[in-house]
Amino acid sequence: MPAHFLTAVVAALLGSSVYANAADNGVAGVPLPPGFSRALFYDDFSSNGTLDMSKWKHDLGTQYPGGPSNWGTGEIQSYTDSPENIYVTQEKTLRIIPIRDNQGGWTSARIETQPNWDFGAAVGQQIRVEAKIKLGQAAADDQWGIWPAFWSLGSTLRGNYKNWPAVGEIDFFESAHGQARVWQTLHCGTSTSGGPCNEPMGRFNEADSSIYNRDDWNIFSWELDRRPGTGWTDAWSGPEERMTWFVNDKPLFVLKKSDLGSDETWSQLVDTKKFLLLNVAVGGSFANAKANFHTPTEKTVGGLGAAMDVDYVGVYESWSQ
Repeated sequence: MPAHFLTAVVAALLGSSVYANAADNGVAGVPLPPGFSRALFYDDFSSNGTLDMSKWKHDLGTQYPGGPSNWGTGEIQSYTDSPENIYVTQEKTLRIIPIRDNQGGWTSARIETQPNWDFGAAVGQQIRVEAKIKLGQAAADDQWGIWPAFWSLGSTLRGNYKNWPAVGEIDFFESAHGQARVWQTLHCGTSTSGGPCNEPMGRFNEADSSIYNRDDWNIFSWELDRRPGTGWTDAWSGPEERMTWFVNDKPLFVLKKSDLGSDETWSQLVDTKKFLLLNVAVGGSFANAKANFHTPTEKTVGGLGAAMDVDYVGVYESWSQ
């Protein structure tokens, strides 16, 4: 029996338990996207009107313990768990609000999933990550430097905090400056300059208002497909493993294993567990690069007009038959 066939069969028999903890048993009674059989993680923020801390944890301050300052990006806010910055609304959505104080300092919020909800995909598996998000409606000139995001990091970052981009970063959604644009990005490799993901910018796609209506709720999704072609016996004659980014179910950006030019880099990305993050940053390298000047500015306001609302977050799986 070929080694790759045996590996695929073992992975299928073991199921997602190789990659998940609390997600082993799935999350019952939640809506599933077409073609997916189980939710590995799900939160629609309807639990008692507060953030479910069995699923999420707050990132606080300006860095991970021992990690790079300003979260490694140059962003200027300090993250808090204050209800001024993060809370569940009466409409049962999560709201993150960046706030500027009277001295020009900024606070905001950032959360990540608890370690027992880390997830990944085995050979033969497809996973989908998605969130439904709506952004604040303040004028763009009032939002210079406001940087909302929904993304993931490799779980091996925890306890190290200096092994980026090797841990892998997948940005399912980023926006900046109140503009009707969205970026979807992959960061990878061992170098912070160049490499297979063209760091520090990463490999990215940019969508404009023809795809993304900032005034509405939008669904941002990402899929990792590790399924074989037509069956296990010809697993390697089928399509390559690939990642696909979507906005409102429209595929916009595809990266295949061969696109990275390195089996090792691809393996680092797809064979390791991941955790999810939601945040609204202020300023930093990404925001400054997209503005072509330093942000935030004196005009940047913050508050509800710069908030990010999240209706739900889900991670789903399917397996080859």
